[in-house]
Amino acid sequence: MQRRKFLRGVAAAGGVAALAGCSFLNSAPPPRRSNAIASVEPQNGALQIEPVDSPWIESRKDTSAPTAAGLLAPLSPIGGARAAKGGGSGGRGATGRGSGGYASAPRTHHGRAWWHGGDYADDWRENHEDEVRRYRASIAAIGVAFLGSDERFEDDRPGAGEVPWDETFQNIDQAHSYEISREGWYRVGAHMVGPDGDADFGWESIDMEIDRTAGGDFVVDEKWKVSPRL
Repeated sequence: MQRRKFLRGVAAAGGVAALAGCSFLNSAPPPRRSNAIASVEPQNGALQIEPVDSPWIESRKDTSAPTAAGLLAPLSPIGGARAAKGGGSGGRGATGRGSGGYASAPRTHHGRAWWHGGDYADDWRENHEDEVRRYRASIAAIGVAFLGSDERFEDDRPGAGEVPWDETFQNIDQAHSYEISREGWYRVGAHMVGPDGDADFGWESIDMEIDRTAGGDFVVDEKWKVSPRL
């Protein structure tokens, strides 16, 4: 009898823990959405980086930057794939970037895999729709960094935000070129601020794995949109 009571107690505790875990995952904010880098592709041995014409960014900050709701690209990502759990720095969504999940990850409106994206993001926004604003923004700088070989990246995958950049560009009214030195993982980041520099939204990033073909050309194997959580 005592053993039955004990087992029932263990099962109940496990159920509560599971529900608590689900509650935490459902309440974790998703990565913010933004529009910063129009394209970044390897061409002639270099990354060709082109910023967008009309940057915008989601935020829960209360700033004087003008909002852009309803005026620019839609917030919903392309595709309906359900993201896989696990990896990264916690929370739900496809975290991959070197350990799987790329094929099943939802895509952004630029077609990039969405880091920590997933179905839960829409549910979270429904519960917090009064807190999130989409602001017009400017790009203060663009940074590029080599993150390491595939093996090194497996062991040390940086989260969202700024990293030690190998090169930065201040003039964002034009496309930029960054020479590719080797195969591996690279990050291209955009420092997002208010149109008049009156708000600092931090960095939006694209992480990509670059391989070399048999003919010696560089190609992108994976490309991820990496953003801080709202």
